Amino acid sequence: MPALYNWGARALYIGPALGLSAHRNAVAVLAVGLDAQFALATAPADPDSPLRSCRSALIPPSTLHRLVSKRGRMAFLYVDAASRDLERLATRVQEPTERAGFDLTCEARLIELLDDLHARRITLTHAREALETEVLATLGRELPNALTKAIEYLNTHAGERPSLGALASMAGLSESRFRHLFVAATGTTLRRYRSWAAMGVALRSMAKGTSLTDAAYEGGFSSSAHFSAAFREMFGMEPSRLARLGLTRTSLSGRADVSPEARGTRPRP
Repeated sequence: MPALYNWGARALYIGPALGLSAHRNAVAVLAVGLDAQFALATAPADPDSPLRSCRSALIPPSTLHRLVSKRGRMAFLYVDAASRDLERLATRVQEPTERAGFDLTCEARLIELLDDLHARRITLTHAREALETEVLATLGRELPNALTKAIEYLNTHAGERPSLGALASMAGLSESRFRHLFVAATGTTLRRYRSWAAMGVALRSMAKGTSLTDAAYEGGFSSSAHFSAAFREMFGMEPSRLARLGLTRTSLSGRADVSPEARGTRPRP
């Protein structure tokens, strides 16, 4: 059963790889093969591209990639774009390439921690503390206070889709200056980050059992078709496929939201 965990601006998915098409994530993602090796295409837009096999790979934000996994579970850890997570993870890469960094030195520990979390041998709190101590960063970047406030507002009001003008005004900056500082701080554009945050709202809604249409509206998407198209662009699959598998979600509150499919019932129309 696929599971979604989140704390702060970080998100973690554990489950089947689902045969994803080539796509770009708004934030950096750490991919880990929990049960077996997976592979990344060296030229993701080419269906006949050579593949690079591994158990762990760090993919920078907004980088086109295509992942191939023939068996076993995958874990995708989406980092906090406004933190030093990516900076610290990059120091653990043993083979850096243009599109990804392979074979992290903390690979064995990551597999152990994430497998224990998925099997419920440890809690999310325990897993988070170990990840932040051993793998991720514990301190955020030293951003201008105004920019930090705007990013926090964007994350907490993602479904409202705050505009560039509103965020720039909150930060006391011109729109062009805010856009420049935002990309420098997060490694991605405001448009893609705003879509990423909105998808988090929609996914959390789906895990509670709302319909795809209602989840899309909660995330600020104009329709379920708009949500599905944006989701496929960013994750390489339609959200309906994830819903059919029975998505569960756990946050640091300790509460697990279980989709109707996982409970053996159907969502309301």
